[in-house]
Amino acid sequence: MNKYRLLKPILIVVMLLASANMVSANDADGDGTDDLYDDFPNDPCADTDTDGDGLPDTVVSGCSSSSVIAYTSFEDPFTNGAKYYDTGNQSLSRYLWNNANEPHVAHNQTTGSEMGFSLFYRSTGGVGLTDGDFFGTANYTGTVGNYTEGSQGYQMGDVDGATTLTLDSVNADSMTLDIFVQGGSGNSYESSDNLVIRFVGASSTVELVNVTGATGGSNNGGFATYMGVWTSFSADISSLGLGNLEIEFTSNSQTESVYIDNVAFTSSSQLVEDTDDDNDGWDDVDEGACGTDPLDSNDVPSDSNANGVCDAIEGDDFDGDGIPNDSDPDDDNDGYDDDYDAFPLDPTEWDDADGDGIGSNADTDDDGDGWADLEEADCLTDASSAFSVPADHDGDWVCDIVDADDDDDGVDDDNDCAPYDASISSLDCNGVCGGGSSLDACGVCDGDDSTCSDCAGVPNGDAVIDACGVCGGDQSTCGIDSDEDGVNDDDDAFPSDPSEWADTDGDGVGDNADTDDDGDGWPDQVEDACGSQLLDSSSVPVDSDGDGDCDALDSDDDGDGVVDSDDAFPSDPSEWADTDGDGIGNNADGDDDGDGWGDTTESECDSDPMNGEVSPEDIDGDGACDIQDPDDDGDGVADGDDAFPLDKAEWLDTDGDGLGDNSDQDDDGDQFTDEYESECMSDPLDPDSSPSDSDGDGICDEMDVFDDNDTNDTPGFGLISAISVLSLAALARRE
Repeated sequence: MNKYRLLKPILIVVMLLASANMVSANDADGDGTDDLYDDFPNDPCADTDTDGDGLPDTVVSGCSSSSVIAYTSFEDPFTNGAKYYDTGNQSLSRYLWNNANEPHVAHNQTTGSEMGFSLFYRSTGGVGLTDGDFFGTANYTGTVGNYTEGSQGYQMGDVDGATTLTLDSVNADSMTLDIFVQGGSGNSYESSDNLVIRFVGASSTVELVNVTGATGGSNNGGFATYMGVWTSFSADISSLGLGNLEIEFTSNSQTESVYIDNVAFTSSSQLVEDTDDDNDGWDDVDEGACGTDPLDSNDVPSDSNANGVCDAIEGDDFDGDGIPNDSDPDDDNDGYDDDYDAFPLDPTEWDDADGDGIGSNADTDDDGDGWADLEEADCLTDASSAFSVPADHDGDWVCDIVDADDDDDGVDDDNDCAPYDASISSLDCNGVCGGGSSLDACGVCDGDDSTCSDCAGVPNGDAVIDACGVCGGDQSTCGIDSDEDGVNDDDDAFPSDPSEWADTDGDGVGDNADTDDDGDGWPDQVEDACGSQLLDSSSVPVDSDGDGDCDALDSDDDGDGVVDSDDAFPSDPSEWADTDGDGIGNNADGDDDGDGWGDTTESECDSDPMNGEVSPEDIDGDGACDIQDPDDDGDGVADGDDAFPLDKAEWLDTDGDGLGDNSDQDDDGDQFTDEYESECMSDPLDPDSSPSDSDGDGICDEMDVFDDNDTNDTPGFGLISAISVLSLAALARRE
């Protein structure tokens, strides 16, 4: 028992030594909140993010901070100290990509948190990287001594051509990076070698380095300044906008190498305050108004009708149908949705054709053209269209169809030879309407009074023999009117017919019986309604489509089968619709709905060419709809070969687990991560290739520095175990 009592405190001490924790007491951003409890430890403007969505609950007013927004020290990409072999055509300029179990020359940021980058090779006639070169991510330190950040960097050497390393796009205020140029004896860098480091922005380019090798001596040209040491470069890129860091290098020897590390982009930023601190879908302000806790996701407002407005502040219900106005599509319950109701809170009105603020049901002049609806009905015009106005030649607000005296000259239209001309009403002695000719004293129409005397023998007198044969007699008391129709026989075209006295068109049919007085082919009644002169054969109604119905009465002026009120082009028989309102009829318009997609293309792409809200699906935005596009997501892999044809970030799924290789950390599904397999020299794309572990200690042979015969395998907890064994041995000897 004494042995165990002694052993217990020793073991406790050993365990405490093995698992001792350091208590944080740091405040990196100086905002008064310990980093251990600060959700934004590097930003003094905020410290709390209740729902963990990356947005702070509150932000110090007017506060901003400068921080690293993108970086890489080349720790995320794979490297193993081996050479990189390009298996492509060295004479072809192209992007280079990673090979299995070889250092990465390119990186996709979906793996890790560091910036992604790509590598472009430009052929200059050399063998390129096909002969095996130490190129890409590197972890050996023999040349550089150590890396400025972490244990890896990026090496470019023996290009036998030209390569350009390009980092992902970034919009920042400033940037820094570290460069190490490998030195060599003699003339290592020739005039054909060069190094250019630049940031290519949206507006302009900034060069940090642009050097070439020597042209003859042994001074290595512009490279000499940077050889054998790590040199830091920085630049202000705040005015350049979105852009990319590019490092271009040309060399033809492995001793001509450049190393890059610790690339960082910094910007001043201002955090945006979270409007929904507990991420329960309700705005903090709304929760305050609704009486719930904006920091408790379990305390949400009551919203019985699920309209997004809590019951505590729900609006009125005008029509009393149990649905609040702010969620009721028809507030006044008149059968017309509020979006299309000119009077959404008046159940007796819903339309206002003339926009005068008076509903059409109460408005006596719906179209606002000055003519009452009842008057327009009598005048056979459309009371709902201001473009359909009754004909009113004399402007007395009595339409011609109803007006008995259209020109307001005091003579009824039936007795007026010019019913639309107030200056003319009767025939002269020559039978001309308003001609002005009259009989002279000699009884001659427009004769010469100077050559005759009147019937009383008075030279140039005015006395004439009346119809009764009396010189200067009173014709009102006599005259010959055989048919007693009120028109003397001399003026009566039908002196024996009391029902007729005029025959305007001389067709032998009196005007009273003649349905076409002027003989122009248009019935008098129609001409009257159409606004043309029924006693003037030169005045005929307008009939645009020649269908026998004048435009004033024709509901389809151009005869295209679409009534004028629905015809966007009422005078053009070839057009009647203009869906997108661009002034071009649908028959001539190649894009009827104006959505930028041709009608033929939309039809072929199963989209509605008449609906501007509906366009063909085009996931990659390349202008070819998905139905016709062989590569829907635009990732360069045809849909038939693409495991994820709608995801441009993925195209392979080696293990068929539904997770693309780019995001899958175990591509072949053998339960070993790709990174681990690469480090252990097994194939991450072959489920039958797994890391070897001879001693079964959970560390693959490629990474295990201690095998099962090594007596020194006691790092970490092994050291503690050794101490424990020694302590137990000492106790045993004492017993």
